[in-house]
Amino acid sequence: MEETKINAQPIDSKIPEGPIAEKWTNYKAHQKLVNPANKRRLDIIVVGTGLAGASAAATLGEMGFNVLNFCIQDSPRRAHSIAAQGGINAAKNYQNDGDSVYRLFYDTVKGGDYRAREANVYRLAEVSNNIIDQCVVSPGRGVEQYH
Repeated sequence: MEETKINAQPIDSKIPEGPIAEKWTNYKAHQKLVNPANKRRLDIIVVGTGLAGASAAATLGEMGFNVLNFCIQDSPRRAHSIAAQGGINAAKNYQNDGDSVYRLFYDTVKGGDYRAREANVYRLAEVSNNIIDQCVVSPGRGVEQYH
């Protein structure tokens, strides 16, 4: 029997180098900025119309970029996070709650059966408070409608 060799290219997830708690902070601190005059020259592709995709597309569009937003549903309103009745968690650290960025990170990775990209989950845990706060102050969207 003849053996077949596969020349597999290593997958580059483009996760920054360094300790997990500092990866994205260091990356953002050393990232080059886009000149405002060049924003219209860049096409940004956003895949997905859920909460993350829709908010990323809207924010980038408001900043002046050309945004192309793609979804696999028949309508962008059918995205899972738009049609779902779920929620979002954050490390708000209320008194006697024991919350922390690391605890949210660990619980999320463990809840995902250790299949998540840890650096991205840590970044989500870092910005979770800001996401919740943005939802609360956004009129007609997010958490405020449930009060």
